[in-house]
Amino acid sequence: MNFKAAVFGAAASILAFGAATAADLPSYKAPPPPPPAIGFDWTGYHLGISGGYGAGTTGYLSNVTAFGPTPAVAWNNVATNLGTRGYLVGVQSGADWQLPNRVVLGYESEFNYADVSSNVTGGWNWGNQLYSRLRWFGAERLRVGYAFGRFMPYITGGLAYGQLHASGVDSVAGYLFPTSASSWQAGWTVGAGFEYALFDKISVKAEYLYSSLQGTHGSGLGYPNAYRTFTGNGFDTHIARVGVNYRVKNLGALIGMPDLGI
Repeated sequence: MNFKAAVFGAAASILAFGAATAADLPSYKAPPPPPPAIGFDWTGYHLGISGGYGAGTTGYLSNVTAFGPTPAVAWNNVATNLGTRGYLVGVQSGADWQLPNRVVLGYESEFNYADVSSNVTGGWNWGNQLYSRLRWFGAERLRVGYAFGRFMPYITGGLAYGQLHASGVDSVAGYLFPTSASSWQAGWTVGAGFEYALFDKISVKAEYLYSSLQGTHGSGLGYPNAYRTFTGNGFDTHIARVGVNYRVKNLGALIGMPDLGI
């Protein structure tokens, strides 16, 4: 065997040994790329405060009926489109679920102190007075929104309720017939708004609601031979407000126990 043959033989042996050794080594694959970031996720719970302006209309049907030794006579008048205005301030809480298609389904409950009232005078043909006020306002609403990252416009609607107070005086034939009543009434509300997440746990919102509540009723004696009643035709309010929410991913985080997992 000459020198060249020995060199080529040694080289072939080395290559054969390397190929056999490589076949016995475990294969290596690069890890898959990380999933794309989905941005801000609206799923979770929130608790916050809000305040704003309310304005609308209310109306009442007033009845004053004379009875007794004189022939029965009834005076009727409808007080329509009495303007109302004032403010509301309160708290809200709720939950949101963001779907893979970025649609956000939510629920929100709210309760507000309100001072939305009508003018003290007006509405009666005989120079009489009527005062009507929304004292408390609450709602249980569903929300449907769409997430553009940290910005979410939404529509909302549901059950509304509130405490209404009404008082007034009818003056007929020189006699006064005062009446006052307060009651809780139910109704409905619809609206729209948007919410923006300033930080992962803090968001701000602006929204408009229209609410329609049933009117309150009252009655009373103001003269020995007469009786006065009034019936509310409704209390409708346009509400424009802003608010701020504290957001958490689970209820346990609200009490400092995020491991609760709820």
